[in-house]
Amino acid sequence: MSEHRVGALFLGRQEQLSWLSARLKRAANSEPQVVMVDGPAGIGKTSLVRQFLVGLGPGSCVLEASGEENETHLPYAVVAQLLAHVTDDLEPPLLGLDRSLRPGAAVPDPVAVGSGLLDLVGRTQDRAPVVVIIDDAHWADTPSLHAITFALRRLRVDRVMTVLVLRDPNEPRLPPGLRRLLGDDNTLKVHVDGLGLREINGLNTALGGAPLPRWAATRLREHTRGNPLHTKALLRQFPAEVFTASSAVLPAPRAYEQLVRDRLDLCGPGARRLIEATGVLGMSAPLHLAVRIGAVSEPLDALAEAMEAELLEERTTGDVPTVAFPHPMTRAAVYLGLRPALRSQLHQQAASLADDPAQSLRHRARAAPGPDADLADELAAFAGEQAGTGAWSTAASALSAAARLATDSSTRARWFLQTMEYLLLAGDISQAAELEREARALAPSTEQHYVLGHLALTTGHLNKARDELTAAWDSCDAGTPVEMAGYTAEQLAWVHLIQGDGRGAVTWARRGLEGDGRGAVTWARRGLEVPAVKRHSFLRDSLAIGLAFDGRHDEAVQSVAHLPATGPRTTPAALEGLMARGLLRLWEGNLRAARRDLDQAAAAHRVVGLPMLTITSLAFLADAEYRSGRWDDAVTHGTQAVSLAEDTDQTSTLALVHALVTPPLAARGDLDAAGCHAGLSGEYARRLGDVNDAALAAVALAHVQVVRGDHEGAIAALRPLLDVGFPHRAGLDEPGIVGWRPLLAEALVRTGQLAEAGTVLPPYEARSAILDRWLDQAVAARCRGLLEAARGDADAAEASFRAALDHCARGEPCWEQALSRLAFGTFLRRAGRRGPAVAQLEAAWEAFRRLGADPFLERCTTELAACGRRMTDHQEAHHVMLTPQELTVANLATRGLTNRRIARELVLSVKTIEYHLGNVYAKLGINSRTELASRLTPEE
Repeated sequence: MSEHRVGALFLGRQEQLSWLSARLKRAANSEPQVVMVDGPAGIGKTSLVRQFLVGLGPGSCVLEASGEENETHLPYAVVAQLLAHVTDDLEPPLLGLDRSLRPGAAVPDPVAVGSGLLDLVGRTQDRAPVVVIIDDAHWADTPSLHAITFALRRLRVDRVMTVLVLRDPNEPRLPPGLRRLLGDDNTLKVHVDGLGLREINGLNTALGGAPLPRWAATRLREHTRGNPLHTKALLRQFPAEVFTASSAVLPAPRAYEQLVRDRLDLCGPGARRLIEATGVLGMSAPLHLAVRIGAVSEPLDALAEAMEAELLEERTTGDVPTVAFPHPMTRAAVYLGLRPALRSQLHQQAASLADDPAQSLRHRARAAPGPDADLADELAAFAGEQAGTGAWSTAASALSAAARLATDSSTRARWFLQTMEYLLLAGDISQAAELEREARALAPSTEQHYVLGHLALTTGHLNKARDELTAAWDSCDAGTPVEMAGYTAEQLAWVHLIQGDGRGAVTWARRGLEGDGRGAVTWARRGLEVPAVKRHSFLRDSLAIGLAFDGRHDEAVQSVAHLPATGPRTTPAALEGLMARGLLRLWEGNLRAARRDLDQAAAAHRVVGLPMLTITSLAFLADAEYRSGRWDDAVTHGTQAVSLAEDTDQTSTLALVHALVTPPLAARGDLDAAGCHAGLSGEYARRLGDVNDAALAAVALAHVQVVRGDHEGAIAALRPLLDVGFPHRAGLDEPGIVGWRPLLAEALVRTGQLAEAGTVLPPYEARSAILDRWLDQAVAARCRGLLEAARGDADAAEASFRAALDHCARGEPCWEQALSRLAFGTFLRRAGRRGPAVAQLEAAWEAFRRLGADPFLERCTTELAACGRRMTDHQEAHHVMLTPQELTVANLATRGLTNRRIARELVLSVKTIEYHLGNVYAKLGINSRTELASRLTPEE
């Protein structure tokens, strides 16, 4: 690590340094720390961190990286900088990650890269605590930000301290998951004050200016580093159009500009050329490149002179000497002070020397004196090529430049809208949202409505999405590319589906399939062929699920009959509809096949498909595992689904994933976590106006209330679903999908409301019998047994309980069988038939013990005690004292997986795995994996 010079800026900042030192001590004691140092540019954030690093001493393990404005489009540029400090052997995907920076290279999945970072810090922290510094994180490329966020969220007991230096924790470029992490109460926040956006807008208003868009105010604040005098001068001296021209370099105040020019005039020819060349390259540049562009004959002398004039600074990035401007306005004064001909010439020279085609094109675009159709076409073609490899950020940057150079307004508008689409696909949702106002100012078109609808759907504004996408569809004509119509129908199908409207989803899915809406949205342009951007479609999934919601199960099954039983899931024919087939099998009680389909769908979509379907598949896989009595896996996959949904800002899936992880947590007695997930599910469902998810959220809450013994609370949660006016209730009443009626019927019985229970249960019984679904018939029969027992009809109750067990025997091992045995055994015990009661209760007790279902195990133990049977204390007999994460780690360890393999499987660090296993050994009183295998009963 290089020496860090510390200047006078640190006078009076000893308190902040002491905070950082205290957090490092906690990290050294296996308490991972996240520190945010934020404030306007130039206030001293970087200097503060450098001072902290100087105090670390020799032997410290420091990984450093810095974002760069001109490299935001380069995937994994920041992660590659971090890896430059690593001397250990790297493994894929980190090995060769710098190849992602090359044009046309495949871009690895951020989750895979984040997993690799976890593995890396797990191997590195044994020698010393790892200090990760990411300066100018707001300029980090999007894939790096997602990968780093993924890793940070999974540090548990690691000796890692991460310091993120950025200008604003609410910066639109930051992933929402990272913003949430930075806002967490456990994150140390070191703020260096400067004017905030509110203050800048307030100042602008006070000066008589029109309100600035948020992104424009953000640019102004970054440009002035929050300095009130500079900000006030700029707002007074320049019209609002200067600040809202997104592609322009903001000027410096006239007095500041004159100061810079005076200093520049005092420099010799070599220093002047070096400064001017650096200004063309950006805020910073490799020294050798600036020297070549400026044709500087004595570079070191020129650099020394520029530094003495305080116009440039020397920095080191890895082994490459770098020059940088001390302030954004210094660069602005230099750059805007260039004669137009010289500026164009320097940009052309930079383009000729650039190794990266994206950088070359960017400089050529800056060199262009005005609209240039040929250059615009080159930029657009490059954008299409980058999009074809999944490099959406690069594609967005190139196409935005192409739009500026387009020679006709219609082409310019189409490319601007496609830029928004690329930003959405890149995960830069906030950036895309910042462009919404400009998009709405364009003339209405199919493309405009489509992009605005896609944005609304991604951000969870479902009604707005429906309106915009419907308008897009209605505006399609004979000249509309078929792919455009197909994707519009696809988005509309999903809108209807998540709002519980199965019939509407079917209608739109069929429209999309009839038009064969696979491939990319091919945006019409000036006859130039652009490679199609291919991605998998979810039209077949929407069709099958919509048919199931509408009660047309046979048609739903037929709609996915094209899928092969096994094999690779890389082609549309092998993948599209696979998640839906897993859901159909789940709902019909074919649990083993459902788990297989959903597991394959999650894995395949993660690699070659759609992130949203990865998350949805994982959530329903957790549901299938819960029903199957495989709760360790259910909790693992459910929490993974929640984490991925939050990390990738998939707002429309959050209600679903929180709802489906709730039941196994509640059944195990982890009511705090279960209640939190249920509450979040309801909150997101209300926010989205999502009818289907509102029902799932109600069921999740009811599960928690039932385990708590609050049956009135369960009734209050579920009773609204009885409303005959409840929208799209066909899917709501379809057995297997939501499953609210048996929960409500049982709660009504427990509270003595037998008449109402007698009206709630029959529709569920009847439909389950018609469909001949063994699992739903078993649930219905158990609830009928409870109702008849409460009514005093012992014969009918016994017949119902026996029917429930007979139905379970038709299927495969499941959670319902244990519940039915508990209910039947309780009935028999209260009827004075202790012998038969004990047989049922002991079988149930064993199942509850294996699953770690504490609340149910306690009830069963009480019933057995009333029969005169004392069972071994379950905390001595099994592993229910372990947390869900400890159980998951322990089970994987018993399968022979190494700690590193377990870490990769669960996407955690090796240190966290070691911590969990240490807890497992201590709780079970064992010392080895051999003993562990003998103490745990693997799940069937």
